[in-house]
Amino acid sequence: MNKTQLVKRVAKKLDGIPSKLANRAVDAVFESIAEGLQEDGIVTIGKWGTYSAEDMQTE
Repeated sequence: MNKTQLVKRVAKKLDGIPSKLANRAVDAVFESIAEGLQEDGIVTIGKWGTYSAEDMQTE
């Protein structure tokens, strides 16, 4: 799945909100994760897992 597909899926799940708004929501989530990694070095999201700044550097 690419970002365009993710945005469409988010828009659909949120009762058909406009794609532009869904795109902003997706961007906000990923920006927030990146900020959490920068500030704390680790982000834990329930069943999705734990991510660390070290994980991001390997890519």
